[in-house]
Amino acid sequence: EIFSKINMIYAMISIGILGFIVWAHHMFTIGLDIDTQLYFMSATMIIAIPTSIKIFSWLMTLNGKKMFNSSTNFWSIGFIIMFTLGGLTGIILSNSIIDINLHDTYFVVAHFHYVLSMGVIFSIFSSIIFWFPLLTNLMLNNNWLKINFFNLFLSINLTFFPQHFLGLSGMPRRYIMYSDYFIMWNNISSLGSLMTILFTFIFIYIIIESMLTKRTMGIG
Repeated sequence: EIFSKINMIYAMISIGILGFIVWAHHMFTIGLDIDTQLYFMSATMIIAIPTSIKIFSWLMTLNGKKMFNSSTNFWSIGFIIMFTLGGLTGIILSNSIIDINLHDTYFVVAHFHYVLSMGVIFSIFSSIIFWFPLLTNLMLNNNWLKINFFNLFLSINLTFFPQHFLGLSGMPRRYIMYSDYFIMWNNISSLGSLMTILFTFIFIYIIIESMLTKRTMGIG
């Protein structure tokens, strides 16, 4: 059961309401006056409060569990880490002065991939691992899943974490050509993306392997 269910409900309602009044934090560079920038900056930062309530509730839900028995727990922790890292960079970008300098750079790309892509994908993987045996009565190889988690966690961070440094160095996104100054971090990011593709296919193979071997859970 989720820790502090009522607080989680209020936190989600708060995020839903605040989400309607922060849209201009994507538009700090269009020439908004200082008062408008200050309002949207403050509203965006306030969202961090109910979001942190959700994060601490997730952590307390996991507290006391036997973390290393189930690979589902690994993916759940991975989701929390990715989501939190993305949220922290979101607080940085909510400052209009900083955002004007980092707008349309790779820092923004890293931010929304940590929150929307990696956070969501890790939770989807966790859900697949949890529900697949219950729906099919087939067991996934738990050891392979744990190894694959660490490989994917490393490769995904290798892909997106260097993009923070690229953004801070001033590299704009959506550019196919760039200065030699950015080559090292781009090469590391490219290597991470190739590793991510490889380990994603291995995850699919783990599912197929359980179907081929018909390793059942002994239910029904």
